[in-house]
Amino acid sequence: MNNLLDPVLRGALVLGPEGMGKSALADEVLRRLEGIVAPYRIHGSPVLSRIPYSALTPFMERALEEDLASPLMVLRNIRRYFQARTEAGHPQALLVVDDAHHLDEASSHVLVQLAMSGELRLLVLSRNRSVHIQELLSLARDGLMSRVDLQPLSVEAVHQQCVNELGGPLLRASSAVLARISGGNPMYIKALLSGAKRRGELLQRNGAWYLRSLPTGLEPSVQDLAKRLLASRPAAERLVLEAVALAGVLPRGPLVALGGQEAVQALVEEGYVEPAANVPEQLKMVQPLHAEAIRSLVPPMRSMEIRRKLLEADTTERIPQAPRLVSWALDCGAASSDGELLLGARAANADGDAETALRLALAITPGPLAAAGRIEAAAAQLALGRISEARAGLEDAVLTAPDTETLDYAVLVSAQLAACSDDAADRLRSLAKDWPVRDGQITGPDRGEGRTAWLAAGLSVLALWARAAEGNLLVSGESASTTMALLTALDSAGQDELSPAVCQIKAFGYALACEVLTAAGSIGQAVQAARQARGCLSQSALTSSSVRASVMVRHSLALLHGGRFEDLDRMLSDELRSSPHGLLAFGGTLGVLEGALEIRQGRYREGLRRLRPAIEVLRGRDPERLLPYALALAAYVAVVVDDTSPARRFAGELRGLGYKGPRALELTAGAFGAAAQSQQDAADPPARVRELAAEARELGQLAAEKDILELAVAIGDLKQARRLVDLTDSFEGAEAAALHAYAAAVAADNPEQMVSAADEAVRCRKFLVAVECIGHAIRYYGAHNNLRRQRALIQQLRRRRDELAGVTVSYLSPNVHQVRLTKREHEIVALLLEDASTKDIATRFTLSQRTVEGHVYRIYVKLGIGRRTELEAVYRALEAEPRVSAGQ
Repeated sequence: MNNLLDPVLRGALVLGPEGMGKSALADEVLRRLEGIVAPYRIHGSPVLSRIPYSALTPFMERALEEDLASPLMVLRNIRRYFQARTEAGHPQALLVVDDAHHLDEASSHVLVQLAMSGELRLLVLSRNRSVHIQELLSLARDGLMSRVDLQPLSVEAVHQQCVNELGGPLLRASSAVLARISGGNPMYIKALLSGAKRRGELLQRNGAWYLRSLPTGLEPSVQDLAKRLLASRPAAERLVLEAVALAGVLPRGPLVALGGQEAVQALVEEGYVEPAANVPEQLKMVQPLHAEAIRSLVPPMRSMEIRRKLLEADTTERIPQAPRLVSWALDCGAASSDGELLLGARAANADGDAETALRLALAITPGPLAAAGRIEAAAAQLALGRISEARAGLEDAVLTAPDTETLDYAVLVSAQLAACSDDAADRLRSLAKDWPVRDGQITGPDRGEGRTAWLAAGLSVLALWARAAEGNLLVSGESASTTMALLTALDSAGQDELSPAVCQIKAFGYALACEVLTAAGSIGQAVQAARQARGCLSQSALTSSSVRASVMVRHSLALLHGGRFEDLDRMLSDELRSSPHGLLAFGGTLGVLEGALEIRQGRYREGLRRLRPAIEVLRGRDPERLLPYALALAAYVAVVVDDTSPARRFAGELRGLGYKGPRALELTAGAFGAAAQSQQDAADPPARVRELAAEARELGQLAAEKDILELAVAIGDLKQARRLVDLTDSFEGAEAAALHAYAAAVAADNPEQMVSAADEAVRCRKFLVAVECIGHAIRYYGAHNNLRRQRALIQQLRRRRDELAGVTVSYLSPNVHQVRLTKREHEIVALLLEDASTKDIATRFTLSQRTVEGHVYRIYVKLGIGRRTELEAVYRALEAEPRVSAGQ
């Protein structure tokens, strides 16, 4: 806006694709400049762009027909129009040019002349690139106009727009899907939300929103835009656009052979197609929704004709058989080789598109690749949550595998299937017996050193997997160090190119080592193992999205237990850039980890906001079996933030759930569930929490024990502080360091040590622990009648509000911390803030005035104030979080 008023500049040029909000921005600017400028609007049009000066005819009232033949006469007529209005006392003219990319060349030239003369100012709205606005762009390059390029909304901005539109919490993975599909275009996001809600693809359950499936239909606005786009392009460009939309991505060579170099280059320059990420020689549509809309407009016979022309194109560049291309062939009724179908199915599973993977795998004909196709179909069924179908597809797959590569795939998918059952350990051990038997039948006595080493490493992975599934890490069995040593030896041997199955089994081995090391508190080694797992996955482009998700979960838990919260936050943000299909499949898993990260730092309301939609998703698809943990955590947090209605629902569902999660999370979930119940009943700390801590210790699940002990101390079982001190003494990571200082201070009942521990907790981003430390010190000084020191600490708590990330004493257990106000005291404060007298309050609650005065005195002590005038500021600082549903 300031640029439009700058005397040095002649106006502003706003560039961006359709739907990015150029017109809305112009409307807001005009609203703010009302009375300062006199706005005039003109619109470019593809129909009128062939007629000289067509956009400027509203300003040529006295022009004669012969005047249009002279640019000078046109310019004089327009000047006369605006001079007359200036002389009449109108403010300076601001000419708003909408859809400037459709201006005719003559109009564009006149606008440049008017702007350069300073007789009026321009606000030009146009697409990013267009041959018709080059003269206007030159003004920006010469510094005579400011230029604003509207960028696609970030994932975070898309999420905020979606939440504003829906009016409730939305799974972040779902908004990330909408960001990818829409290209960050605000208009398309709104259309997607509207259509997805209407078709039942975007669901609301218990006040939380999430995508059940990818949006399939297209809103009329998108369809119309695609029709206009195709209608406005020459035939050659239209053919290229249709080919790219149908194929998804195509090399430049075949496209040039199909439509010509000029057509391809024009579409690139005008921003309709662009090089694919990491593959610059291949082109794709810039706007994903345009591709889908164009595909829906191409008749079947034309689609078949375009595909035939592409395949017959005279080019040396090979067209890669991506899932979209292979599916296109099936749509056209064309025959694809079994090899292309298998490769397409694997690529689709790698992308998380299980439906496409299943379709391609089932199209493989009986023959040499039928067994591999059956395994790929089973992997797709497993990803879709169809356990019985996956089990049927894998029946005897290991014992009948025709070759070692297919055998390795069968073992991988069978192990993933086994991990979904409550008797996972037994199933994995049975699989470990069948694998070498069939391998020996295939390879014979001359297995070779490389295959022998690989089989030993693979069997070690299965043994470690079984041990981790069983959950007792203190009994003898395969160790993480043994498995990692065998896998590392394979890397050192410098094997030839590894199959995707081998890469994924190796990744699982390192990820399982990460899980076991995390449980033991060896966070540094655990994180290193997780990185090695990710390295294995990067060795093949065909690693399954389900394997990547399993690695991600174990890596996340290692970072969480190690207190590496910022690293985890970055990693989860990176995961939101995954493919839409992958986000749809594992969005609930991501949501639980996001919620746990917030809660770990004490940000309970934000954590609950993220958990609620994740729980709704996990009810339908829970690949990592996190729902029991999520329900228990949400139940406890909901009680703490006084959101008791969902707390009861979560607790009830947890009791009726038909399966348990991984052993460590099962123990932790049990503790949170018991704590939630005791908090609701206002009972003493339940014995069940400390019993679960002891059980975790007996199983060697030290990370779970750490979490349970932290919870026990938080709800008032202060006797557990000594064990927490001992445990965290050798447990690695910033979180353990903060808990060690905290527990030591509580065990010693030393208030100054508690204040020092609070500083350590803040450094480690354990903000609620910091508040608890100060709360314990306040309790100590109150019990010892040191009111001066108590008040000083309360005021310190108020001053450090921002440093403590907004975490307040409202989360502290009333069983322990005297600084937390009771429900009745909150009600009294609310009335005091409305200027009620103690007599009024006594009448309201049917109490004696002396009783109310006693309540007020205790409130002042808890808040560390001495006068009523201090009440509002201190109360808002200490108890300021709004007492509304965490979903709002």
